[in-house]
Amino acid sequence: MRNKKQKTLPVLLALCLITPIFSGCNIVTNPNVEPSLPTIPEGTTSEVTTATTSETTEETTEPSAEERVILKTPDGKTVIDTTYVRTIADVTPEMMNADYWIGEDDNEILMTPEEIEEFNYNNRAIIKAADNKTIMPHLEDFGDTFDGNILRTFLNDNAKSVPKDPSKYYLNGKPTTAEYWQGLVALSNMDSVPDTIAVKYGFSTKRLTVRMFPTEDRVFESASDQYFDSLLYSECMPYMPVVVLHESTDGEYLYVVFDSFSAWVRKDAIALCKDRKDWEARQNPGQWLVVTEREIRLGNDPYSPLTTDLVLPMGTRMELVPAKNAPKSINQRTTYGNYVVKVPTRGSDGYIKDELVLIPVSDDVNVGYLPLTPANIVRQAFKLLGDRYGWGGDLQANDCTGITREIYRCFGVLLPRVGQSASKGVFKVDMSNMKEKEKLQVISELKPGSLISFPGHMTIYVGTKDGKPYVISACGTFIMPAPGSTDVIHPESVILNSLYVRNRSLVTWLDKSTTALTMKKAVPENTEG
Repeated sequence: MRNKKQKTLPVLLALCLITPIFSGCNIVTNPNVEPSLPTIPEGTTSEVTTATTSETTEETTEPSAEERVILKTPDGKTVIDTTYVRTIADVTPEMMNADYWIGEDDNEILMTPEEIEEFNYNNRAIIKAADNKTIMPHLEDFGDTFDGNILRTFLNDNAKSVPKDPSKYYLNGKPTTAEYWQGLVALSNMDSVPDTIAVKYGFSTKRLTVRMFPTEDRVFESASDQYFDSLLYSECMPYMPVVVLHESTDGEYLYVVFDSFSAWVRKDAIALCKDRKDWEARQNPGQWLVVTEREIRLGNDPYSPLTTDLVLPMGTRMELVPAKNAPKSINQRTTYGNYVVKVPTRGSDGYIKDELVLIPVSDDVNVGYLPLTPANIVRQAFKLLGDRYGWGGDLQANDCTGITREIYRCFGVLLPRVGQSASKGVFKVDMSNMKEKEKLQVISELKPGSLISFPGHMTIYVGTKDGKPYVISACGTFIMPAPGSTDVIHPESVILNSLYVRNRSLVTWLDKSTTALTMKKAVPENTEG
């Protein structure tokens, strides 16, 4: 978990969102286990080049020829070759394969589409101002107009968050000044907020970060830091519905309400709908095409500069056009072997300009949402293994709650940006007052793909091996399990580890864990009366 010396900006961020589970998850791991022989799951084979056994769990040891392990699937595909890939101390090569953790009963449906829809409605994010009283409406609750006083409250919170000592924040390696922060406040254009705002509706057209102030400036707490931008609020996924309330002084940014937060976003990334009816219709097409790979990239198209080379991360959904309704060719390409999707782009007038785009059938995409099963959740999580950590969605990557949002969007589940452990209507266990033995028992009974959280971090449980629970998460820092080094490790990646890794206070993640949650509809307790 990040230790921020100057509290003003992060405290505001927490208040303006929902819960104290921040998106910057910097934690530490340190395994104290004896090197163990890898066990090979059914369906995979292990090649040992010289010796018949190998010790591969020491995180700091490069494997010798005798220690090399190559894990292969039945079709001969190499999964992990420890000559080239290191793992955390108590993670063996075969554990890096999703199927290692998936059992025969992990294909059960956890929630039906109807139950998922109910969950989404009951767990809509509450966007509060710093006073904890002023609240933004849910997206679907906006009308034609909006109270300007509510927007002023949110913009004022940002203005009040400027640091008392600007010299402790750095822009391009140099300390900021009071004049710099005053300029950001001025760009927010608060004096131009009308008492009654005419609401506009639209969609995001690309992936990018959203900001506390209308600027792309990256401001850090040290001259050398490049990871934790203090002006970054969260990330914007492509093709998300938004409500537009305000414009910056320079006309380059819009103040926009998303599903879980409100913030500034570049104007060129938002395409407006002609009216609310159009906006609602676009959220309910006949069928979606869902990105189920870590990300896909739209190809270069000389006829479509607005879609060329766009990155679509996991969980992105696009309106799918049936083959019988699609043209035979698009931009002088036949549609053979491709899905045809309709995506919103921003026209020269700021309004949506629909474009048809070809998605190769060879891409990892799915027609409609994936069935919500433990096996599918784990497989999606493993597709992100090794990906870069990006605090708040920075660096075209994601943090701990960001990856859970991406993964669960593949199933149509809309988790809030923060406060995921507070989700209602699903199976949940409060472990905050449990001893280690009790926690291990609770966790061992969880379905793979369940969420295990503690203040400051969210993880995805994949299974228990030899009494140790293992999780995947986007992690900034950790310390190896005891006994061992107390050095802080900086993976800045999506990693697989046991819950015996430790934080900066040398407390294990297991000891810190407070909530276990399975995305399965809670069964009401029987009552006698």
